[in-house]
Amino acid sequence: MSLCLKRWILWLGLAGLLLQPTPHRISTSVAGDLGDSMFLTWTLSWGAHGLATQPLRVFDANIYHPHANTLALSDSMLSFAPIFGVLKWLTGDAIVAINILVIGMFVLALVCSHALGKWLFGREDLAILFAVVVCCNSYVFGQQNHPQLQTFGLISLCLLLLFRAIERRRRRDGVALAAVTVVLALANVLYGLIWVVAAVAVVVTLAARRVLPPIRSLVPVGLTAGVCTGMVLGPVALLYRRVLDTHGVKRGYEQSNSLGLRDLITPQRDNWSWGSSLDAFNSFGRPGEHPYFVGFTALLLGLVGVAVIVLLGRKDPCRDDVRIRIDEIVALVVAGLVALMLAVGPTPNGWSGPFRLFHAYVPGFDGVRVTARFTVVTFIAGAALVALAVWWLQQRLQSRLRPALVPMIVLLILIEVGGPMGRVVVPEGDHRLVYEALAEMDEGVVLELPIRTQNDGAVWPFVEAMRMYHATIDFNPRINGYSGSAPRGFDALGDILNGYPSKEAGESIDGLGVRYVILHTGTEQGIQAYTVAEAEAIAAVAADLGGTISRHGNDWLVDRGENV
Repeated sequence: MSLCLKRWILWLGLAGLLLQPTPHRISTSVAGDLGDSMFLTWTLSWGAHGLATQPLRVFDANIYHPHANTLALSDSMLSFAPIFGVLKWLTGDAIVAINILVIGMFVLALVCSHALGKWLFGREDLAILFAVVVCCNSYVFGQQNHPQLQTFGLISLCLLLLFRAIERRRRRDGVALAAVTVVLALANVLYGLIWVVAAVAVVVTLAARRVLPPIRSLVPVGLTAGVCTGMVLGPVALLYRRVLDTHGVKRGYEQSNSLGLRDLITPQRDNWSWGSSLDAFNSFGRPGEHPYFVGFTALLLGLVGVAVIVLLGRKDPCRDDVRIRIDEIVALVVAGLVALMLAVGPTPNGWSGPFRLFHAYVPGFDGVRVTARFTVVTFIAGAALVALAVWWLQQRLQSRLRPALVPMIVLLILIEVGGPMGRVVVPEGDHRLVYEALAEMDEGVVLELPIRTQNDGAVWPFVEAMRMYHATIDFNPRINGYSGSAPRGFDALGDILNGYPSKEAGESIDGLGVRYVILHTGTEQGIQAYTVAEAEAIAAVAADLGGTISRHGNDWLVDRGENV
């Protein structure tokens, strides 16, 4: 059996063990909850649909009509939308497609991290250990409901391509680096930002250690990477900036979404080894954002790795004809420390943190809400320290014991960080019927009532995200929407529209060009919509105003006619 095949068996085995995908789970449920999971399923569905039908206006999503470029109010995931579209076409089911995509992202992260580990250490066992530490932790497992966060593996690939570009100085390496950077940034803006910061930290550190090639020799590959990246991301960045400025989306200082050092020993809920016994260490009582546990084994070995770096200094140790790239590892550690300083947020323990400067002066950082997620780069640096510590320990073991050390440590880490994946069944039921009816009718602007806005708190994502998921059946433009933020005045507009069929609501609906009004009854994700009596009363008034009324399951559909 070839080494490559053994690796793939290992990667798929880890995915099966840690993500626990079964045919039933993949086809009926999503990770986490029905808020962001369904929102991101819509995001990918719209991206695939938009790229196929209106590629030049793909950011004009079918939410928040009549506002333009509303896809840019959150991560667009455009680089993965075509893959999702193919999976959805092959399986005929968006839920199956999103689950397969997330599993594939985890495997991709293992592959990319292994490649970086092999470059740094030149040994298969240490590369596998490196990949496990990077990819197997409470952050990764606790954020399965955010596919855009599962693209973290591309940061490892970017770092590998950066090191290769610096060493080989070939234009094609610059093109490859630009391509992966574009894919990463289009999937997750936050990861794109921290990758740029990490790249600068790596280059500066290599220059400080006097191992960076002459600047003149790096100009061709650097220009190639910069120009290729800018040609694609430049217009997209300007579009994002314009949308954020138009709608006043500027994040304040949210320390509650920053990393606390206690988060590093906070596992996800129902962790195999620790369960919820360490919840008391959770910095802000928000388990969704603060489990960043990598295992006590990895933490201890990381500290040993720091000592090893100090002992080795600038030397590149050669044992068994293997070259450990100490300079690159040191550069990674510096990048990880920079990311950690940003991850702790604007006011760690009441002090002004470096993030304040980035928030004020570096474009893009004023749109960051969860600074704790910058820690993904710190995980990569920590994995390098862990692998270095294990290499150092192996040199001090008897030859017959060395091969068992890495498997034993990998097993300990997996036992510490693994746990059941929290999932929720996606309800279908009668709510699909009204959307299927719309798909057979002429295109028109749709208003779904009662409309939910930011004023409704947690109700907003859980109700509107599921509606958006169902809206991919007909893809008609919607007044409704949910995203990382909402357009200016959307909350006030929602209050007016919920008064339908009042005169004020009718005038607003006319001005917005609404043709179809959906009246939801019963409960949506446990939230009461209209009662049947309320919906019947509204439908009766709409009929008197000339609308055509039809009922589909629990919902009423008002067709206001072509001449709205």
